[in-house]
Amino acid sequence: MPPSSRSNFLLRRLIFIPFASLTVIQAAFAAEQGTRVLGDREFFTQGSFIAYAAPWSTDFGAGKALRHGIDYQDEITVRPETFPADVGISWHWPLTPPKETGVYGYHAISYGSYDGGIPEKAIPSRQVKAIATLTETFRFSTARPIGDFNLLTEFFLTKSPGTEEKVAEVGFFLRTAKSAVEFADAGEQHGIFTDPAGRKWKVATQSAPHGPYHMFIPEDAAEVPEGTIDFKAALDFLRAKKQITGGEWFNGLAFGIEPITGSGSLHVERLSVRYE
Repeated sequence: MPPSSRSNFLLRRLIFIPFASLTVIQAAFAAEQGTRVLGDREFFTQGSFIAYAAPWSTDFGAGKALRHGIDYQDEITVRPETFPADVGISWHWPLTPPKETGVYGYHAISYGSYDGGIPEKAIPSRQVKAIATLTETFRFSTARPIGDFNLLTEFFLTKSPGTEEKVAEVGFFLRTAKSAVEFADAGEQHGIFTDPAGRKWKVATQSAPHGPYHMFIPEDAAEVPEGTIDFKAALDFLRAKKQITGGEWFNGLAFGIEPITGSGSLHVERLSVRYE
């Protein structure tokens, strides 16, 4: 079995392996494949990219009672020679959704400084109006998930460069949970954004802790397993709708899973960013 096939096979088996056995199997797999398995909240950076599993719901309310390795588990498997491509993300959470936070966390690959993380090779912050190109090309597959989740690629805009002073959030949903569709439908509607590839996205704005959350959801709510997201065109759309001014700052973006219930695994086969 070639390495890529063995990788996909393991990712598909992870959702059925007890927590106690998972670490041993992952360690053996990593040694064989030259990969590195990142545990809960373990930081990894190479070049301008970061991998990090953030179970941020466990910092709030009832989530604080959840025990890592008992009530939940999250791992990211990276292959340094191909990173940020050929990355595996697996997650195990309760079959009931979190009460306070909507999602259990965000297990993701990020580019630049997405939410305070600093990569090995920094990227320049730029005002929205000064960005000439900002695209992300991807391909992914998921393995028999149990429960529900979002697959989201997004970024925050800030008041000044490289700060935590967030003023807006912009996200594209490549796999949209029912709860996310309902959340977007209840927000302010801005019509349809047609990207350069001709794909249509419903655009809505909802209130969020860090300011307005501008959500782009496929018009038919179908999964988008591969393609290119033109964030520059999306930002131009939001400027035309007077949702942003262009004076906000971009510092980095992320691509990953928001677990809502249950378990699953994701294989990020391809991921690249063009930013000028």
